[in-house]
Amino acid sequence: MSIFTRAASALFDLLAPLDCAACEEPAPRGFCGDCRALLRPAAPRELDGVPVFAAAAYAAPLDAAIRRYKYHGRSDLCSVLAGLVPSRTLARVCTDPGTLFVPVPLHRSRLAERGYDQSALLALALASRGGRAASARALWRVRPTDQQARLDERARARNVTGAFASRADGELVGRPVVLVDDVITTGATAGECVRTLSTAGARVVGVLAIAVTPGG
Repeated sequence: MSIFTRAASALFDLLAPLDCAACEEPAPRGFCGDCRALLRPAAPRELDGVPVFAAAAYAAPLDAAIRRYKYHGRSDLCSVLAGLVPSRTLARVCTDPGTLFVPVPLHRSRLAERGYDQSALLALALASRGGRAASARALWRVRPTDQQARLDERARARNVTGAFASRADGELVGRPVVLVDDVITTGATAGECVRTLSTAGARVVGVLAIAVTPGG
């Protein structure tokens, strides 16, 4: 593991919260015992032939933790949520030393509003655990989009079509890439990102998410 990834890992440990990520009760391990016992496994899934690895199903109490992380300024919950991804999953997608972790990006207007990119933080945390590199510049959102959570399935697909671009300097050609997002619902956003990266020549080996909605 490089000096950078060791430093990033230490920083995430330092910033780890002392309250339960879901119910806010004292919990130095991120989730209290009651909430941790309620976490449900995610069903296997694929997007355009790319396997999706999710830490858990998007259901209570994990949904509350993710909302606090995304919408309530709790960027410190990143280490807790990233820690839910099993080490065996990281090992499965990190077989190549050149593997690059790429987050689903926010548009710059949403980034300015929120103050941080939740998927970029997760990508950095997961890459540091796997001893691999992360890049928030390999993929970007070229136009603002409506919040997917407010749209039905058909509208979600239209909302993100053509919304992303990737690096055209050849750096992604043939490189194994892991796409990182916080939640996968219909898969419209992640699927569009996978297609954009693949068009740039990347070899997308997996999509890593903290949660996936039951039934997709």
